[in-house]
Amino acid sequence: MKRQLVAGAALLLAGTAGSAGALTLFSTPNSYMKSGKFYGPGAIETDQDLFPVVIRNMIFVTERDFVTPFFNNGGAAPNILAEQKFRGPVDGRLADGSLINENVDIWPAKIAGVDVLIAVVYGGPHFGEQLSVVNEDGEVVMTMDLAIDFGIGPKGVVHVPFYGTTGTVVVPPSLQSLSGGKGVDQAGPFPSGTTLTGRIGDFNHDGYIDGTLVSVGSLPLDSPFFPGQPYVIARNFETDIAIDGALFGVVHPHGGADPVTAAPPSVQKQQPRKVSSNSRPGK
Repeated sequence: MKRQLVAGAALLLAGTAGSAGALTLFSTPNSYMKSGKFYGPGAIETDQDLFPVVIRNMIFVTERDFVTPFFNNGGAAPNILAEQKFRGPVDGRLADGSLINENVDIWPAKIAGVDVLIAVVYGGPHFGEQLSVVNEDGEVVMTMDLAIDFGIGPKGVVHVPFYGTTGTVVVPPSLQSLSGGKGVDQAGPFPSGTTLTGRIGDFNHDGYIDGTLVSVGSLPLDSPFFPGQPYVIARNFETDIAIDGALFGVVHPHGGADPVTAAPPSVQKQQPRKVSSNSRPGK
């Protein structure tokens, strides 16, 4: 019964959004539970608010798959807020020439107190697009090619794949440990091997899908800062996708921005509600 309910999330998610036009995901200080948290890299345990982001022009391409197309018009507006506030010219590129997907508006960011420019970029396997799918268990998986510009020239641009899910992820060991050496095997307060769980539903009860994407990764060994060390992203989000009132994933009774260290995710169902419009006002 539980598996049938979770699997039904895929049909619910596609069915409520399939007739809509371009959709938007919000993850800002004004969002439900704010934007989220960044943990690490490695042993850094400072409480780090996650950089905000607004993903615009998401489009369903099948009943389960949706995409944010690549868009870049150089230095002309619109430009992502992070680039406008970062040192250097506003030209739609990172220091190594990587083109920024300007449909993914990332705000200024810090990693361990260091100002960085983070962007979704063209040049990896996603060709600058953000791709998402609802799997058979009702979990949303979102992938894209991220890059971090540390502001020290082309050698200071680090490319990292992003895999975020409303399901579960496991904090990896450091790349040094994976290669047989000794590294920093934690991401902030989470030791390597910790299972983290996201969620999807309507947790603020406004009739639109929201939740938490969890993501883990490691900075590459050639990174100028924290090479090989793992990190965790807990991305809280809202959308303008209407929902009929089901909750999937781990439910925080009182909200909260931290990912849940539990697996498998639990499932809770509310009384369905009808939503008259797929367009969310005021965003």
